[in-house]
Amino acid sequence: MTKAKAPATNQAASALARLSAAQSEEFARTRQRLVIHDYLPQTFHDGAAEASKCEWSSHIAASLTAEEAGALAWVLIDEMMQVRFGPAISLYDTWRKHTLAGTKIPPTEKETVASFVEPVFGLPKKPKSEDHLYGHVGEWLWHLLTKDNAAVRVQPDPKGDVTDAGGDGFSIYVNPTGALRFRLWESKKNTGSGSLSTSLNKAYKQIADSGQRYVAKIVGTFTSGSYDNEMLTFIARVPAAWTQGDELVGAGVTLATHQPLPVKPFKKMSENLPLLDKPGQLRGLATSISCYDELAKTVRRFAWTAL
Repeated sequence: MTKAKAPATNQAASALARLSAAQSEEFARTRQRLVIHDYLPQTFHDGAAEASKCEWSSHIAASLTAEEAGALAWVLIDEMMQVRFGPAISLYDTWRKHTLAGTKIPPTEKETVASFVEPVFGLPKKPKSEDHLYGHVGEWLWHLLTKDNAAVRVQPDPKGDVTDAGGDGFSIYVNPTGALRFRLWESKKNTGSGSLSTSLNKAYKQIADSGQRYVAKIVGTFTSGSYDNEMLTFIARVPAAWTQGDELVGAGVTLATHQPLPVKPFKKMSENLPLLDKPGQLRGLATSISCYDELAKTVRRFAWTAL
């Protein structure tokens, strides 16, 4: 009797699980595929900035090979860890060296390095929930796909603890006329079989219900020593602008999923945020990666390799 073959998706997941961080780093480096856009090109952009309409774009990776998915996971975790370690470059170097060598960090340094990994991923014997994992990877996908846009002036890295309350992200950018604008972003992931519209509706409701509070927390992080007078003057206007739905502000929703995307994923955004009805105030970004679940788990596995 002939043994049935495993489904292609299971085979790909199994192949991805066998890849080491070193193999994935080598794939990315030798093929010069070192940034996220090399794996997730923009596949669509509805660029019509009209009143009461969401301008949106999509990035789809429907058929990554195991090697490509591993390389993308490496690109993600390497960027995340550089940010997490900040100026503690020697600790980042230690993590990276042992991760690529497949060796464990010596006990004298392990606890220190682990303290940078734990707030997002947990630790091998006490992981954070997979729900948090999928959400954090989704926030980084949005950030890396958008932060290098020439119009962006300020866009902080995703927050350093997955249990922190508050908004998921924000951007300050210049519009086509050169005027500063603020956008509050809410990130959602859908890794199950539930409706994508349900996930998006939750994001719209969160912005509608909590946007003013999120804005207040963001504005409080701006200090005179960190930003120039133009930026400080602008950000001081944002809270009142949000209350009124002024053209200075806008909202964005980003969705990360393994599911195929609908033709118009953000069509109900304007109904849920009626104050933001001026052209350019609503923005959407959808990322569909067929192996999203396995990708996120590989990112975490690479984070833990040396611990």
